This record gives sequence, structure tokens and C-alpha cells, in this order.
Amino acid sequence: MSLSRRLLQRALPAVVSLGLLAWLLANFDLRAIVAALDARVAVVLLPSVLLWGTTTLGLEALSIFRLLPAPPATFTIWTAARIKCASYLLGIIHLTLGGAGLAVLLRQRTGITLGKSAGVVLMIMLTDLVITLSAGALGAAFSEAAASTLPVGLIALIAAALVFGVGILRAPGSLGPIERIRSLSVFVALRETPAARLLELAVLRCAFVACFIAIGGAAFLAFDIQAGIPRIVVGMAILAVVGALPIAVSGLGTGQVAAVYLFRDLAPAETILAMSLVLTFSLTSLRLLMGLTFAREFARQALAGAREVA
Repeated sequence: MSLSRRLLQRALPAVVSLGLLAWLLANFDLRAIVAALDARVAVVLLPSVLLWGTTTLGLEALSIFRLLPAPPATFTIWTAARIKCASYLLGIIHLTLGGAGLAVLLRQRTGITLGKSAGVVLMIMLTDLVITLSAGALGAAFSEAAASTLPVGLIALIAAALVFGVGILRAPGSLGPIERIRSLSVFVALRETPAARLLELAVLRCAFVACFIAIGGAAFLAFDIQAGIPRIVVGMAILAVVGALPIAVSGLGTGQVAAVYLFRDLAPAETILAMSLVLTFSLTSLRLLMGLTFAREFARQALAGAREVA
């Protein structure tokens, strides 16, 4: 990849985020956005965000550790947590950098190949995507408002297609023309991880996704926005997918546009926008602080390696 193309790829998320934020602030009442902030927001959200950060980091570390069939004695759950913190730092810059950095650190700390470490990262990401989409589709089944505005059938179809794809990768015997694709090292973890370990991963990632939905519920409570549980589940599931798209910095800008659209009937747009901005900045700031506190040296190593593979 040429230097100019790489620089454009790295700069695009920041440009998109800044552009969308500028558009939002120019088209909505800034004073009303500020007025939506009060002491209740801090009282409710601050402990909720800290609990979310601690719990999800533990789930992330356990997910990584349990997917390694025979980790070396030096690779502990605490090591897994620290390298995940390093990936938070890189992921804020660009999602691809975060994933590549985590794969590089896994290779360095465990001795497995880069393809296998990338496969572990890919498996976790795919599991999150399937669970998030499934949660959104299930929530929409209990929310008439969400079902009328979202392509629920398409969401469920995508989730089912991902599950089917994993089934194909794990199918016994030769698959003819697609066997070469299935044999790629990045799919080794998906092919060879025992079914019991996959089930364990699914449980861990269900808890992880539930934490994200719960922190969204806390944000609704903090801003005194009335919404039923199914509506929050659907909305937060969609926001999780939007936030994961590598076109903006930590979903900043894209997440706010999506939130205003998804929850436009629940509260004034400025209140929804304030809630989304505060939640995004809180979660991103916490992960930035966690990365700087626990994993600065890992982040430098990951960045150096990720530049070679991302």
C-alpha cells in the first residue's frame, strides 16, 4: 500500500468524525444540548462507566485467554487484559489498527503464528457481531416502534449467514473449490476450536454485549429519557454495529447521527444528542485512560507490528 493511500486511510475516520460533529452542532441548538447536562448525569453515569470498563475488560481478557489452547506460563489473564488495553489505544485511532495490534501482541506473548492470533481476534469479533445482531432482531420483535423503522428481517438474515459461514468453515471433509479459502491460517481458530470452548466464548460475549446494552440503559436513566427495555436493546445493538464501522473515530459522529435517528420519538433531538455525546466521550476516555495506565509499552510494540500487517 502506498504511503499516500495509507495516510488517507488513517486520516479518513478523523475527517468523518469532525465533519459529522460540525454538521450536528451547526444544525441543532447548542444551548439546548448543554442544558441537558446536569449533576444527575454525572451521578448516574460515572459509577456506571467505571463498572462497565472493569467488567468488560475482565470479559475481554477471559475471552482471549480461553481461546488459546496451550498458553505459555508467562501469559496470564492479567497479560491478556493489558494487551487488550493496548489495543484500545490503537482502536481509538483506527479499528483496523486495534485488531491488528492485538493480533501482533498475541503472537509476541504466546509464540503462536500471526495467522492464528489474527484468527482468535476475528473469532471474537464475529461472535460479538452475531450476538449483537441477534439481540437487535430479538428486541425488535418486542418493540413495534423499532420493528417499523428497522430492516429486522435483514438483520436476522445477516446474523444467520454469519453462523452458517462458521458452520461451513468447521464442516468435516473437503469442500472442493472453497477448501483453499477455508485452509487459510486466519481461519484456523474458527476451524479447530472445540465446540465446548465456542459455547464458552458465546456465553462470555453475550455478557459483554449485555454490558454495552446496560451502559446504554444507564445513559437513558441519567438523562431521564423514558424507553422500554426492548427499545434500548434494539437501539444499542444498532449503535454498537455503527460504532464498529471503521469510518469514524470510535463511532464519534456516526453514532450521534444514528442515535438521533433511532430515538427521535423519545426525547428532543438535542437531549438525545447530548446523551450520545456524553456516552461516547465517557467510554472512549475511560479506554484511553486504561490503555495509558496499563499498556503504554505494549501499545508501542503493537503499533510497530500493526503497521506491517494492517
